[in-house]
This record gives sequence, structure tokens and C-alpha cells, in this order.
Amino acid sequence: MSRSRVDDYLARAAALEPLIRAHAARSERESRLAPEIADALHDAGLYRIMVPESLGGGGLTIPESLRVFERVAQADASAGWNLAICADGPLFGQFVAREAFEEIYADPRGIVVGSLNPMGTRAVPCEGGWRLSGRGAYLSGNAQASWVMVAGLVIRDGKPSFPNGAPEIRAALLPIRHCKFEDTWNVTGMRGTGSHDCTFEEVFVPESFTYSWPDPVPSWDTGPFGRIPLTTQLGGALASVAIGATQHVLDAFAELAGAKVPLGSRGLLRERPFAQTHLAEATGLVRAGRLYVREANDEVWRRGAAGEPFDLESRASARLASVTAVRLCLRAVDLIHDVAGMNAIQQGNDVERGWRDLHTMSQHVILGTTRFEVVGRIMLGLEPNSPMI
Repeated sequence: MSRSRVDDYLARAAALEPLIRAHAARSERESRLAPEIADALHDAGLYRIMVPESLGGGGLTIPESLRVFERVAQADASAGWNLAICADGPLFGQFVAREAFEEIYADPRGIVVGSLNPMGTRAVPCEGGWRLSGRGAYLSGNAQASWVMVAGLVIRDGKPSFPNGAPEIRAALLPIRHCKFEDTWNVTGMRGTGSHDCTFEEVFVPESFTYSWPDPVPSWDTGPFGRIPLTTQLGGALASVAIGATQHVLDAFAELAGAKVPLGSRGLLRERPFAQTHLAEATGLVRAGRLYVREANDEVWRRGAAGEPFDLESRASARLASVTAVRLCLRAVDLIHDVAGMNAIQQGNDVERGWRDLHTMSQHVILGTTRFEVVGRIMLGLEPNSPMI
């Protein structure tokens, strides 16, 4: 993919910023991405940046896609998160059959969202495929989706299957029409992602639309996407959303500081050393996180392209970059929240919403502080004790 193609997508993302900001409040209010934003992302081709060019997509690499996710998140965190989740759907495509993947993305508006927590869902083998019943949790972007990816504990002969002592888990893609969504996304931040739960009962899924989880084996893609562990492919996208959302907060504060005269002061906020030092430190933290994530994902892609194996240490290194970047972003927005004064607690203010958004997204399982423990165990020569590295 040429640099000019990436720049083209970045230009499209930048051009959408006024529209995204204009409808961000509606996204938050309605607990789903505003239809105007979703339609604009579709029209700009941003939902399909990871779809192969042979199917009319952008064919971007993982490192290239991170820049696009960050740019959209700079306009609005929920829009950036929605894009990252929906546009990353094709990453799962190398694990289902090729014909299944092509069926999904032959639709120009084909979008996959998912929840791969198997607790509460059962997968029962049957002739030609599987029957799934249960619940999918935190399905970001479901208002735009046409397919839902879920995982369930395999039930054989009426009992959960535990080959070699570990639970057998099957992931499956099912048309969204089989899902009943509930209004469950009542949260502090990231409300515009619309990450509601769904339920489904006795849905038949052909074998070609399923794969083993949590260590799936590619069924057809022999390129970098098929060589890089799936959980390693994720994380960088969500960390990039955090970086873009934090940059939004910094930009909002710079604008505020140039207009606000703090109570008890005769000068603008920007003239106070307190504001200057906090903004400078926050900016340094964000820039450090951005460089760390990009460097780590460049290495992930290089290793995948070269066909080099991914051992525990290389996977832990990639995860450490994502989690650390989010910690740096949290520190940055806390600094800005501290110096912004009463503006930082007024609902609808960009600093206030950005602070809520960052602290909410940091609770995602692949961005949370529990990943430090997993990485630390690997560094000390111990087993990770978690399938999510």
C-alpha cells in the first residue's frame, strides 16, 4: 500500500471532523453512533480500510490503519472507537472459510462486531455446523453492524467439553437479524459507542462461519494477517483511539486557555505557569504513547510479513505498548482535568467528556491494568495464566 493511499484516507478522516463533532452530542445522548456519522464513515470508505482491495476495500496494513483510527478519534472518541471496532472486523476473516469471508464483505456495508467472552453462551455441534444460544456483551457498533461474532462453550453429550483440561470454545459469525438487543449500555463515558448486549437462541451457524477460540488457526490467509496472533493484532487500534481522544482534549484545552480568565485572575489561563506546565507535560505523554504504539505495531507487522514466529515475549511486548500508551493518556487527561477548573466538570464540555471517555475505555480487557500482570509474568519466566496476552 503506497503512502499516498494512506494519506488519502487520512484526508477523508480529517474532512469528516466538522460533521463528527456536530453530531457527537447526539451520539452520547442516544447511546449509539449518530446515523449521520455512520453514513459519513461509510461514504468515505473508512469502514472498509482493512477489507482486501480485491473486494473493493482499502487493503491497509495494521500500522497504516492505526493512523486513521487515531485521526477519527481526534474528532470524537466514540466515533473513533466505533470505526476501530467495525473496520477491524476483517482481521477475524482469515479464520472462517474464504467463501464466508467473501459473502460478508461482498456487501459494501457489511460490518462485523463481536463479543468473544464465552461465559453465558453455549455452542452445540450439529449436522453441518453449530447451534448457538446465549448472550453477547458490550457489542460496540452494533447499530451499524450486519453480522455479530460470538463465542460459546462447546457442549457435547449435554456437558461442557474440556479436552486436555481446558474448555473447548467455538466462535461463530451470525447475521444480526438473529440477535435481540437490550438497552444495557448505561455508562459514564464512551456512550456514543452504543455497546449494548444481545441475546440469541438456537441459531444455526454453518461450519464455514465458525472457528476455534482463543487460538484460532488461519484457514486461508497466508500473509501477515494470517501469521500474526489475533489478540496481537488487536489492542493497537484501541490504544490509537485513546491517543486520538486525548489529543482532542489537549486541543480543546488550548482553545479554552486562550479564552478563559480564571476567577481571581486578571490574565488569561494560558498566561499562568500552572497551565503551561500541565499542557506541556500532557503533550509529551501523548507523543511518547503515540510513538511507542506505532513502533510496536511496526515490529508486529514486520515480524508477520517475514514469517517470524510470535513467542510469548514478542506478544507481551506488543501488549505492553498498548497498555502503557493508555496509562500515559490517562495521566495526560488527568493533568488537563486538574488545570481546566470548573470547565472540567461541566457536562458537554470537551475536557469533561474526554476525561470520562478515556477513563471508560481504559477498562477494556485488552487495555486494562490487568495486562501488566500478564506481561510481567512472562518477563519473569512464568506462564501468563491468561489466554489474552
